[in-house]
Amino acid sequence: MRQLIYSMHFTGTASSSGEDRKMLRMLSSGASCQWETRVTSAGFEARVQPAEGDLAFLESEVHLKTPDSFEGQGTLSFGEEGEHSLRFRTMEAGHFAPSQIPGVMAGAASWRIEGGSGRFAAAAGFITSTFTLSESGEWNEYHCGLIFVRD
Repeated sequence: MRQLIYSMHFTGTASSSGEDRKMLRMLSSGASCQWETRVTSAGFEARVQPAEGDLAFLESEVHLKTPDSFEGQGTLSFGEEGEHSLRFRTMEAGHFAPSQIPGVMAGAASWRIEGGSGRFAAAAGFITSTFTLSESGEWNEYHCGLIFVRD
């Protein structure tokens, strides 16, 4: 087995799924990037810079369990062809609440990787996600993933 890690920023939209107002569907994409975090005397400075490479596509659907929690599943596909993808599901309820910015919700979830396709057919691991959702449906999600794959 081999261990892989990734960090990405996804942007897209969130909307109610069908007639069920308790279901949300998120569609987003993320560009290849480089992350830099520098610890300073003022705390830290962080930058996300574009990098050469393809896009990744994130689709997820969540069911609101309470006014501030959800459960769900999704797929993360790497590259335009989408032949290498990860399937994931919440480990326990994710949570969200109003942020300090008016009209913006913020939250977090832990996802368990349950296989996939291509290079990730037998993948296992975890994804941590933090996100914001605006009243207009603008979705921003930040991933940090720890993936185990067979060589």
